[in-house]
Order: sequence, then structure tokens, then C-alpha cells
Amino acid sequence: MWIQIDAAFDPKTKEAGLAFLVFDKGNVDTHKFFLAKITDNHLAEFISLLLAMQWLKQQNLKANQLIQIKTDSKIVFQSINKQYAKKEHFKVLLTTILNEMNKYPLLFLKWIPEKENRAADQAAKQALHKQGQVSILDSYLFFDQY
Repeated sequence: MWIQIDAAFDPKTKEAGLAFLVFDKGNVDTHKFFLAKITDNHLAEFISLLLAMQWLKQQNLKANQLIQIKTDSKIVFQSINKQYAKKEHFKVLLTTILNEMNKYPLLFLKWIPEKENRAADQAAKQALHKQGQVSILDSYLFFDQY
């Protein structure tokens, strides 16, 4: 199984489209979310990864399941690998994500170039524009959890 994540951010409206695609046994399952009142694109990328981790948790997968998560965000990739975030508002999300990732010993995060992440990018852009089936996240409720 592998998962591709991405986010699209509009700096004028402070809105983000978040997406992750699950590739498993020849099937692709697309998950799209819209989130308003967000500060920047990097935060949106972290939240996309967090949403993918929450989805994994709900699947009740075996601990030995091989899972690869692919991102084109160098900030997210480097923060996870170094287990460090420079900006304060990323630290709580990073800790939460790392705690979830540690539950899967065969979970690996891989950086990929944008051109290899086009499907997730397109889904994130659709989510930003509320095209298709998109879950609307309440910013206040979402951020109160973290």
C-alpha cells in the first residue's frame, strides 16, 4: 500500500485544499478536504499527512503492514526524518504525526518530485475549489485538537 499526499493553498483567502490518495491492490481511493483560516502552505502539507495518518488509524491495519507515504513537500519530509520542526506551530502537529507513524514499524515516508505527485496535486486543487466530494473541516474544531 502507498499513499500520496498534497495540499493546495490560496494565500489571499487563507484557504487550503488537502488530499491524500490511497493506492492498494490496484485500487485508488481519493480523500479530499477543505480547510479555511490556515496560515501557510507548509501547515497545509503537514495537515494532509496528519489526515492520512488518522485514516490509517481507522483502518485497523496490522502493525507489520508495509506502508509508503509519498510527499513532494521537502519541509514535511525533512521534518519527519529529523524529527524536528523549526516553527513553533508545526511542533505539535509533528509530535502527533510521529507518534502515529511509530505505531507502524514498516511505514516509510518518501520525498518525490512534484511531477510524480500530479494525482494528489490535482485532488488538492479540486478540494481547494470544492470540486467533487470534499469534506469541509471546521478550522476551530480541527485546531482545538492540537
